[in-house]
Amino acid sequence: MSTRTDPARPTTRRLGGGIFRRTFEAMLGARERQAHWISSRYLSALDAETLASLGYDEDRIRRLLRHGSQW
Repeated sequence: MSTRTDPARPTTRRLGGGIFRRTFEAMLGARERQAHWISSRYLSALDAETLASLGYDEDRIRRLLRHGSQW
């Protein structure tokens, strides 16, 4: 049986983080945007039948074929 009565450690996260955390978050965001841009360009090059077979609904297919990449 334990008789310690230490207070619980705070679970709040530090605001801002360090330089490495901010750099990592910025790099991660840039890679996510790049992946979205590449996949959007690829999907906009496909025809409607192929997009439908991949499970895209009609509204999303129209937007892809009309606008192409969002970026």
